[in-house]
Amino acid sequence: MTPKDLKKLIAAGESAHMEFKESFGEAVIESLVAMANAGGGRIIIGVRDNGAVCGIGANKPVASWINDIKMKTSPALFPDIEVAGIQGNTIAVFSIKDVPIKPVATKGKCFIRRGSSNHLMSIPEIADMYLKTYNLSWDSLIDPDKTPADLSPKKVERFRELLEKQASVTVPEDSFTLLKKFSLLKNDRETTFAASLLFSAKPPINTAIHAVRFKGTTKDESTEDIYIQEDLVSETDLLMEFIHRSIRKGVRKVSALKQLTHETVWQYPPDAMRELVVNLVIHRDYKNASPSCLFIFDDRIEMWNAGEMPKGLSLAKLQSGDYEPSARNPLLTRVFKELGLIENLGSGLQKVCRLLTGAGLPLPFMEALSSGTRIVVRSKNPEKYPKKYPEKYPEKYPENISKSGVAVLKLASVAPNITREEIARKIDLSLPAVKKIVAGLKKKALLRRVGPDKGGHWEVLPR
Repeated sequence: MTPKDLKKLIAAGESAHMEFKESFGEAVIESLVAMANAGGGRIIIGVRDNGAVCGIGANKPVASWINDIKMKTSPALFPDIEVAGIQGNTIAVFSIKDVPIKPVATKGKCFIRRGSSNHLMSIPEIADMYLKTYNLSWDSLIDPDKTPADLSPKKVERFRELLEKQASVTVPEDSFTLLKKFSLLKNDRETTFAASLLFSAKPPINTAIHAVRFKGTTKDESTEDIYIQEDLVSETDLLMEFIHRSIRKGVRKVSALKQLTHETVWQYPPDAMRELVVNLVIHRDYKNASPSCLFIFDDRIEMWNAGEMPKGLSLAKLQSGDYEPSARNPLLTRVFKELGLIENLGSGLQKVCRLLTGAGLPLPFMEALSSGTRIVVRSKNPEKYPKKYPEKYPEKYPENISKSGVAVLKLASVAPNITREEIARKIDLSLPAVKKIVAGLKKKALLRRVGPDKGGHWEVLPR
């Protein structure tokens, strides 16, 4: 690498794939681990955070550095290293590629690169990365707490009947062969998690869905509040019944020359709602025991599901189709497709956007929230309900609030349940920095915490 190349790299500054360090130490190893888990990158030793070259000195213990990295990482990392001269100083450039076996850890901790900083990976993130490395999915793993005897023969038989109805053919296989054909049972009649979710006589707790119909546009008062804990196909039907009795329904007059009955007009297109309900059920992260949520207000429907959207996915990409379809639970997705409950993988939200637009409704609002994904569908009447949703805190802030403070207030206002760790990740700051900002906002009486750290929520205070 020439001095000219090095100057360009340093001038570009730190990023997700570039970091500067004055000297070698544990922080360098953590960064190498984080980059290995997130596509690779470079670390230049002998350069300060501001880009000033300080060099690594006359002593260049490169061999001991490599050995230190190998001994303190698992699986062991072997980065490329190049020693070069620039501005009369010697620096070392570590290069690490995206490794095939992940996640990589150091001292039992896994880090991942987000922006220009390292973040400790959560247990669900570690599990997801491990499964992807070995081309596995959670729903295809064996459920150690279930056997075929725990499955309901009636639910399996209903599955057969629905298959026959959809395909208009007779399914001759016995129940065991049928479930094995769909990879829902494995080896010596071992039950997968997918089979447990679909056919258990007593559905597991991680199938629970909390559905509430609120009166008005706030959560102050509810008119119906239920928990649904059933097999996934039944849950789909029960949620649609709940939506149908919770949203407004009218009629449109039609000429008697065309048909004898009037057309039913729904507040939201039923086909769009069914696509969202199916999405809620089959793309849920069932490793997370938190119940999915379906909240219906006078002006909107909110759905929350454990499991974040695929990285880089946006509403614009969904509309254009410019994205790679992915299934969190491929076995469940296949079952729903064979039953005719979904069409093609990745087309559901595109269809939702098309149906909502056709009904004169705004496009859905989507955001990552509390290790999950929230989707909001809004009703008509833009005069009463603003198009930009959600937006609770005014755009104008006190002059003595920093940009980072404003970002924290906005996040807390639109996502009251967000954690400090999630705030740090979203605004690309360290956790200690976020804690300091939060403390300052509390002191200025602009933000307060209601309830404990776990289970409580933020409240943005009026000025």
